Amino acid sequence: MDVIFTIVSRNYAAQAATLMESLSVAEPKARRVVVATDGPIPALERFAEVIDARALDVPYAAMSVYYDALELNTAVKPSVFRHFLTTPGVTSATYLDPDIFVFRPLDRVRQGLANAQLVLTPHLTRPMLGSAMPNDHAILRSGSYNLGFCSARAEPRTVDLMAWWADRCEFDCRVALSEGLFTDQRWMDLAPGFVDSLDVVREPVLNLAYWNLEGRTLARGAGGWTVDGQPLQFFHYSGFDPGRPDVLSKHQDRVRVTPASPLADLLQDYAAAMLRNGHETSRATPYAHLKFPSGRPVTGAMRRRALRAARDGKDFSAGLTDAVETWVDAPDPEAALAGLPDVTRTMDQVWRDTPTGFQLDHETGRLGFHQFFAEHATTLGADALAGSAAQTLLAVWRSGAREPDASVWNETPWTGPARGALDWLREPSADGMPRAAKALLAARGDLRAKFADDPAGLIAWCLGAEAAAGRFAPDLLPPEVIADLARDPAPLLAAARLADPGANDLQRRLSAGFGVAARAGWPESLTVALRAPFLAPAAAQASPFIKLFLDIWESRVDLQRLFPLRNGAERFKYLRWLVGGGLAEYGVEFDALPAAIRRHAHIRLARLSVRRRQPAARAAPSAHVAELWVVEGAELAREIAADRLVYDASSGHFLGPSGPADAPAQADTVRFLTHPDLVPADAVALHARGVSWAWAVGAWDAATVQAAAAPSVGLSFIDEIEASAA
Repeated sequence: MDVIFTIVSRNYAAQAATLMESLSVAEPKARRVVVATDGPIPALERFAEVIDARALDVPYAAMSVYYDALELNTAVKPSVFRHFLTTPGVTSATYLDPDIFVFRPLDRVRQGLANAQLVLTPHLTRPMLGSAMPNDHAILRSGSYNLGFCSARAEPRTVDLMAWWADRCEFDCRVALSEGLFTDQRWMDLAPGFVDSLDVVREPVLNLAYWNLEGRTLARGAGGWTVDGQPLQFFHYSGFDPGRPDVLSKHQDRVRVTPASPLADLLQDYAAAMLRNGHETSRATPYAHLKFPSGRPVTGAMRRRALRAARDGKDFSAGLTDAVETWVDAPDPEAALAGLPDVTRTMDQVWRDTPTGFQLDHETGRLGFHQFFAEHATTLGADALAGSAAQTLLAVWRSGAREPDASVWNETPWTGPARGALDWLREPSADGMPRAAKALLAARGDLRAKFADDPAGLIAWCLGAEAAAGRFAPDLLPPEVIADLARDPAPLLAAARLADPGANDLQRRLSAGFGVAARAGWPESLTVALRAPFLAPAAAQASPFIKLFLDIWESRVDLQRLFPLRNGAERFKYLRWLVGGGLAEYGVEFDALPAAIRRHAHIRLARLSVRRRQPAARAAPSAHVAELWVVEGAELAREIAADRLVYDASSGHFLGPSGPADAPAQADTVRFLTHPDLVPADAVALHARGVSWAWAVGAWDAATVQAAAAPSVGLSFIDEIEASAA
């Protein structure tokens, strides 16, 4: 018995119906089988036998976790071959892609099987000239043989071949061209060495398709379709859309469909058959393994992380469960390092896939990657929920890092009104370390471990990572420290590096002058010297070109090719690139440029002509509230925020009854529920976010107050202590 089978998801049911309908005419005696990979397809049962892939000896459920639809459908193919080739009474098994139409009996396949154990069709039988797609290079990446067709005799050698192929496809049936993989196809390049006999069908009568149609003559006569005068047995409509019958395939631009030509007729006929067999309905059927049970889409990064785990023995045999969704958002033990914030499994996979420049073996790199991931999760192969999971891990780490130790204070506490404590922070300290920086040092064990004996490093950290995140205000530094930094910019460059560990040298220097400097609110006295070299007029270029623009251009060969700057039109195109995203790529805030540059007619026109919405200027806080509660931890913040405005010091987020909220400009009263020794750091963070207050209350129980050292710097930041109540 000859078995002819295909493998489909439900959205390809119309293709499978059309294939099986054609086989019922061309091969009525063959056993026709459709293997369904994402649920039953009752509509196909009138055309062929339908088998659920779960019934086969293949790790199907696990593969549905780490493979997408194309990969899964091709990964089960060798196992289906092995199943049929070991079924009693089966003499041969032939696979056809669902988007194939069979016009005549497969005599050429039978001829091949009479002389060989395996029959394959090559992608090419002659060189492809020119640069149109596909070209020779594209075929090299895809594989020598097109595995939309394969036929094998039921013999021990072919069974062994299918077993080996199935083993390779369990984890390596991937679209990973950079790794030399394209689903199941590249593996079969090795097949000629694994069988005793192979028939490579070079005649175009089998598997005629967009990759081998160029230069061939297609015709329809009284006896049916022919190609180069030979009877056409089947055509492969790969990449064809029945809604666009004037386009041969979305994968190519070599062959044009001439109206009223034989090719146009062939495509029209197939499109009509597809539509008759329910294409409009089936194509709208969602892939069953596309989402978790919660409805959350499974992203590519999640699948790749699961694949790594499955290769190492992780059991995914239950398929896409709630447990798998929890697993992808959990801390990745392979990336864990003591003392550093955890990254989720999805984050770790994104980091491996994307050359961000962030290193995860030190704190600044981890924090930088956390910030980068939170801002770009949806464009990095993750999703918004993955970004939220990452923020939760960071908040947990910050909460653990906030281990107060008042012993770093060697100052006489402030004794006046709490609102005056910020002025006290600006005063020089006896040991030369800024008091505002000491506030962070006293609150966080991670900073003490790193900067206890490195005042310059602590200042750079505060001006960079902390200020950019809204937890430190540069205006709290004593004037003497500001003056020293203005004379020696080295700590400022270090601050830019700490704020963006992945930056190159030019990006770091530009960020120090125009990026983190603007986002963190550095005083103008710190940026004058940093900006001056970049604001000089660009040599041999007309206004508004400044050296900053030219330095970026000179750092990139691709920019020099795209924008030669030989005339006004080319210069304007480059300006459009700069304002459309190029400046942001180099960490430059547009609003940090001088007004004369921002308002230049060419710059204004370039901004207007760029098809992207310009970011709105950051609005300064303006709201006035009666109370602001300062707490530690997201759970407590959500509980209290049911009817109050809350600042979660562990995450730096404001919450209100309706969810995330903006920082207020003024609060009549700030109530601190955080530990007294954390209050100075929390006050610094509130000030950095533009919040001021008239009265400060410590809402603590008696034990907390007694545990605080007396006299305590933390207690000097409040005006009154009252029994805590949520």
